[in-house]
Amino acid sequence: MAEQEKDILTQEQEAKEQLERIKSEREELRLLIGNGISFVVTYFEPVTVKIPRWGNWLGRLFKRKVTHKEERQREFTIKEPTLYTLDRLSLEYIELKIEEEKLKAAPRQQARLYYKEHSKRMALICAIAILGNEWEDKKRLEELAAFLHRWLKNSQLMELVSVVDLTNNLADFINSIRLVSSARTTMPSLIEQNREG
Repeated sequence: MAEQEKDILTQEQEAKEQLERIKSEREELRLLIGNGISFVVTYFEPVTVKIPRWGNWLGRLFKRKVTHKEERQREFTIKEPTLYTLDRLSLEYIELKIEEEKLKAAPRQQARLYYKEHSKRMALICAIAILGNEWEDKKRLEELAAFLHRWLKNSQLMELVSVVDLTNNLADFINSIRLVSSARTTMPSLIEQNREG
């Protein structure tokens, strides 16, 4: 009897500890989503340098121009999107289609076709997530999407997509729908009870 009580107490304590871990993890996730997640994109920019030369008999200096590429970095932050931005992101997500049978039949060839078809859209998704509600500025959106398409690597794209998915916070959105739908499904029964009474 005493051993069963100890087992029950240890199980309860383990359950409490697990709930505490989940709670602290959730709070950390909310803090991360609230502050946003930053990342850096490395790119190269052409820089023209004028090098002075010698003078001729008129006393003028001729300058030689040399162009080289200089490494630069831009930092971006992805924050939790508003419902408006999430709606725009979903519009882009819907257009991403992969047929698994074709991919299994010819993986490399199909991957290249999908890359050609979806790479700009993936850069656009990242640009929308970065801009937030400012994605309506079409010129700015197109410039950022073109920049990301040109300079992002596949490994960075994978990380970015997971960050965008994390900041979308769809779990809270689905829980909101569950709350609203449960309230809605109880409404008809209340109306029927009032009619009968």
